[in-house]
Amino acid sequence: MRTPDPYTHLEEPASPALADPVSRRAALRGLGGLGLGSILLLQEPGVAFAQANAAAAGALPSAAQRDEFWTRDRTVWLRRTSTGEVIKSTYWRNGQLVPGEYERLCWFARDTTLERLIRENSPHIRRAIDAGRFTRDQVSQWTMMNPIIFDVHYAITSWLGWFNMARPIDWTSAFRHPITNSIIEGAARESWHMRGGAIDARIPGVPIEQFGRFAQWLGAGGVGVYVGKKFTHTDAGRVRAWRS
Repeated sequence: MRTPDPYTHLEEPASPALADPVSRRAALRGLGGLGLGSILLLQEPGVAFAQANAAAAGALPSAAQRDEFWTRDRTVWLRRTSTGEVIKSTYWRNGQLVPGEYERLCWFARDTTLERLIRENSPHIRRAIDAGRFTRDQVSQWTMMNPIIFDVHYAITSWLGWFNMARPIDWTSAFRHPITNSIIEGAARESWHMRGGAIDARIPGVPIEQFGRFAQWLGAGGVGVYVGKKFTHTDAGRVRAWRS
């Protein structure tokens, strides 16, 4: 796969080689102290039983292990709602990104709406090129994602697994090309989606409010809970939270 040229008017994501959240996001502090994690878990039928089983099985890391969370291999389990694709990827191993897996995740996070517009020879694309906003080479459906956003979803994947609720996280939107962003109702003009640093997602069986509360606890960036649209937004920007 060819890496697309960065858009000169957008802030570039952090270099993958330097994006270790242990140093860059001190507040992304691992999940060893899961006392709060258990409080944040949803109260749906069967969850209390899952919590009890996980605790009895010793699945919850002790406080002494919390510093090890970010030195372990990092695996995510994800599904794209727009295509039905499912991926389970260990993108971080032995203290560094695994290049092939990182690239595979970046492709998985591609702008599937732009992909469809390209396939349909959409007038939105033709007008943007004719106006000189982009060259044809810059109309690409993927980019190199900010690894911090993958780390957030690694933490969420682990959170589910520890409570015997392992399941893929449904991604409804990830990278978003500026052309796509411009035609989405309510999209922020300077959206982190365009920078490869945001994900909109939901977890089957988990209320989005609980998803949002856990993501806020991680403290890695922005978290927005969209009740009407039934997804939670996470990004690699400054720490903030909102509800819509």
